[in-house]
Amino acid sequence: MQKNTPVSGAGAVATAIAAAAALALAGCGSSASSSSSSSSGASSSSSSSSSATNSATSPAATSPGSSASVPFPVAVGDTWTYNTTAGGESGTTVNKMTAVTPVTGGQQVTMTNTDHLAGVNTSSTETYIFHSDGSISYPLGQLSAASGVTVSSGGIVWPPASVIDSGTPTQSDIKLSIKEAGQAISTTAHVTVQGAGTASVTVPAGTYQATVVLITEQISIAGVTATVQVKTWLAPNVGPVKDQVTTTDAGASTVAATEELVSFTQG
Repeated sequence: MQKNTPVSGAGAVATAIAAAAALALAGCGSSASSSSSSSSGASSSSSSSSSATNSATSPAATSPGSSASVPFPVAVGDTWTYNTTAGGESGTTVNKMTAVTPVTGGQQVTMTNTDHLAGVNTSSTETYIFHSDGSISYPLGQLSAASGVTVSSGGIVWPPASVIDSGTPTQSDIKLSIKEAGQAISTTAHVTVQGAGTASVTVPAGTYQATVVLITEQISIAGVTATVQVKTWLAPNVGPVKDQVTTTDAGASTVAATEELVSFTQG
């Protein structure tokens, strides 16, 4: 009888890092890029604005403002274009809201994500629930199609603006199965979402005074712990203008991916 090949700690942790990056990015309104099947991955986020193009001189870009979420106004046709770097490759990501449907307690928003990285085009469709209290949830069952990753329970929720502004951390657990070397490993990703104050950030679209939000995920496999942190800069009435994914494995931290807003077009 053939024996299963033992799962290596390095291989399983690499897969876990990719899974955590995909989950964290989903939690901040993003899609995992085509490079997330390696030990690191990235892609971008979503939101909307009240002007056709936001820059350093627009009110939306310069005034902090406030809203129930941080802040994610919603409109069909709103489109964001980002410069993306991941796995040593550069490219672009385009996110577009294609449907907004009223549901109990809020709105269901459908987002299409198109990545062009290393000469390869990939696309996906994701659905978010924008709750009336300002929180935003992502049904993580959508990640089940991702290579080697299946979510059995749990999810990621962005808390309302008041919670993020206070800096109070919110925590949740995601139970998932990671397939590595033909074997399925059950593990739990521990997720923390926390506001980290405000900061000025300059991207190709302009300079913004942004709210900084950290999503940190920790996964342990075979005694080895991997951490993925997604740092997002959110401009009022624009949404995410920059994302940075940092992975930590065996005490070494690496910036795995970044995205910077190039333009926003109102639908």
